[in-house]
Amino acid sequence: MQGSILEKFTIERSLIFILIGAVLVVFIFIFYLLYSHLSKNIQLLTPNGGEELEIGKTYEIIWKAHGIERVGIVLFKGGEPKWIARNISAKAEKYEWKIYPGQDYGDDYWIAVFEYPWRKGNKIDYSDRAFAIVYSELSSCDTLSIKNEWPYLPSDLPNLRRVFITEERFSGNLEGLEGADQKCQKAADEQGLGGKWQAFLGSDKELAVKRLEKTLRGTDGVFVLAFPEAELTNRKATCHRLLARDFNSFLALFSDSLVINQKKLESDFLEKFKNIWLGRINEKSRKNCTFISEGRELAEKYSFTTTCQNWTQGVRFVEGYPVPVGRVKPSFPTCYTPQGMLTEAVVVGGLSTGLIEKEKDIIFTPYKGKSCEVAQSLLCIEE
Repeated sequence: MQGSILEKFTIERSLIFILIGAVLVVFIFIFYLLYSHLSKNIQLLTPNGGEELEIGKTYEIIWKAHGIERVGIVLFKGGEPKWIARNISAKAEKYEWKIYPGQDYGDDYWIAVFEYPWRKGNKIDYSDRAFAIVYSELSSCDTLSIKNEWPYLPSDLPNLRRVFITEERFSGNLEGLEGADQKCQKAADEQGLGGKWQAFLGSDKELAVKRLEKTLRGTDGVFVLAFPEAELTNRKATCHRLLARDFNSFLALFSDSLVINQKKLESDFLEKFKNIWLGRINEKSRKNCTFISEGRELAEKYSFTTTCQNWTQGVRFVEGYPVPVGRVKPSFPTCYTPQGMLTEAVVVGGLSTGLIEKEKDIIFTPYKGKSCEVAQSLLCIEE
């Protein structure tokens, strides 16, 4: 009897201990859940307000997190947030943020880092204050290239060949090739460009290409606009718009379509490029009998010369034309039209750049004949 009582007591005591243990386990589990939820936290450390972040650079977004597996990062300014990163490990505690060109800029930007994926009640932390996103003071020409959708090169890149077109315009009397070179050099000096310059110009005896070949660099080089678009603050250099990667590409500009050159050339350069004295640039250039479109009479539509008498004449007609009434008509040079008709050629003309229509397209030509009294610019190339 006594054994049965003791045995029953032992069983009841064991059940009590089991019950107490179960209660403790449930309590601990509930406590753990509550503790885990309450102890979840995330803190954004940087950028935390007041900074100026430059477009084109990379910055670290740094945070501390506890009890969180994955995080997301967003940038916002008033309206809807923009993703910076999503579904990354909270344990990384940093993210490399590259601010790409095209990003809006200004003040009042904020960053938020939060428990990912976002649900109501998730942990989140914001920048303490707003920061600014700014255009960088250029350390390379890349940002400028992307912005303008055309390559820009730094002036300290080896073998750049600067090019410009004179603002001043001149008749065909350039005082010869030497005078044309002097005009380019004077324009460069007045603009503070430095260097030695030559007019890209040919005469009856000396082609423009051959003249360039005699310079120290010959026709080598990467051709860029002489006037810089921006300064590089981290070194003494400037950014220049690319014209052509080699001389053959440079020559192609003179016969490209207008549409193509509108993409390649800066607008002011393009406008001047339509009216440049060239003379004979290569063997394809005519030596005589140049068509001049402005003439009224047939004789006034042709020039026997192509270089304004080696760039010493700035007049429209040869001496003696038009013939005064009652005077004996002098002998004028003669040319044949494309149809084989013989005509006098009384215009003093030279070869120039210009636009012509060809197969329903408008293209540039380096063989446009113009009267030597017309004022045209010079194309100047750094030697």
